Amino acid sequence: MKNKGINSIFKQTNILMIILAFIPLLLSSLFYARQIFIYQNTINNIEEANQLSAKVDAIVLEEMWDLVFGQRTVADVEESNVIDELRQDVLHIQQNTSTAKEANTLDVALRTLDTLETYQQHLIDNINQDEPVEQNQYVMVQVDSVIDLLSDILQEFVGVEISLASQTNHELVQSVLLLIFFQVLLIFVIIYIINKNRRFVHDNLQYPLDRLLELSNELAQGHLNFRAELPTTPELRTLTSSLNKMADDLTRLLEENALKQYHLAQSEVRVLQAQITPHFIYNSLDAIVSLIEAHRYDQATEMTYALSDFFRISLSKGHDWIPIEKELRHVDDYLKILQIRYGDMLSYTIENQVQNPDVLILKMILQPLIENAVYHGTKFVRRVGKISVTVTELPTWVQMTVTDNGAGIDSERLTEIQKNLRQNSDPDPSSGYGLYNVYRRLSLNYGSEAQMTINSQHMQGTQVTISVPKKEESSHV
Repeated sequence: MKNKGINSIFKQTNILMIILAFIPLLLSSLFYARQIFIYQNTINNIEEANQLSAKVDAIVLEEMWDLVFGQRTVADVEESNVIDELRQDVLHIQQNTSTAKEANTLDVALRTLDTLETYQQHLIDNINQDEPVEQNQYVMVQVDSVIDLLSDILQEFVGVEISLASQTNHELVQSVLLLIFFQVLLIFVIIYIINKNRRFVHDNLQYPLDRLLELSNELAQGHLNFRAELPTTPELRTLTSSLNKMADDLTRLLEENALKQYHLAQSEVRVLQAQITPHFIYNSLDAIVSLIEAHRYDQATEMTYALSDFFRISLSKGHDWIPIEKELRHVDDYLKILQIRYGDMLSYTIENQVQNPDVLILKMILQPLIENAVYHGTKFVRRVGKISVTVTELPTWVQMTVTDNGAGIDSERLTEIQKNLRQNSDPDPSSGYGLYNVYRRLSLNYGSEAQMTINSQHMQGTQVTISVPKKEESSHV
């Protein structure tokens, strides 16, 4: 059975109630209208038949005697013929009859009028031929008999109508009894339909609404695992499904928020650790001491300034967003320190194509990528390590690329790294945290708009590209 909506349910109920309300009225109106119509026609026929019988007895015979004795002329009779008037009256009564017996009785009356008209014409012919009065008196005897017969026929018709009226009255009583029985039966049917409709409304409206109220109360009390079953009514089904989905989304968002907070805390700790890595500090200070002992004071001074500027930009007075120019200077300081340490085995280029100085990016995005490129890439090849950093400004994006010619990543390991990035899972500590820290910080600060792609070929090099929405100092809080 097709599921009905709330509008359909109430429309069906209203139509049913209207039909049940109009059926008794319609049936009773049809019954009574039919019986009253038949009864009224019968009464009218009786009245007209009695008037016609009286007219026959009082007027017809008198007018014919007036014709015989010359008190009426033939012209008068032809101009106003009482027999024609009687025939029209009979035909009018016949139009209001409904039974064969009534029609047959009136047909006999019409034939009797035809006979009477024949005798009247006979009298007219005798008068026109100047026949003796005795001839017309003989005809009048026949006319008198015909008039008596016509009167008897009309009285017989009255009796038929009285019988029909009695029958109609009997049928009317039967109709009333039948209507009473039907109305009693209809009352039971209405009670049955009302009970069925009440159960239908309860199952399709009341029960689902109760479940919705229960769901809303449970959610309001913080019971986010509570769910309501889906009803069959389309509107309530959609509403229940939406509330269930809202609860699912709310639970998921709370879990994701808790997870993001956890990852954010972990990422911030790891970023701080990367900023003050003792190994990097010790190696840099040892390199400075070695440069001084070797009387290479210019390089020692340059490395000292680079190390100082590196930590100054790392702290950035607590700011998380810095201009791209400062981020690239931070990378340059880091690479300058490494280049002094590794000598001719490391070279680098930095290209800044951003023209707008107000464009900001999240700090410490590029340095972890370069650290990965050096310690997991160029360090394991026998050729001169080359690091290339390029920043490009697009209409609404900033694209940063770090390329190295190091050991690269094999396809299986690259697939594993990309899978871990998508799932936000913790990497193996032995592989370093650079890529994962950067990706998580991008996701936390830029959302789904940030993109990171990794292209690598084993023993040929790796390219990491980051694309983030452009943010300017005037619009960034």
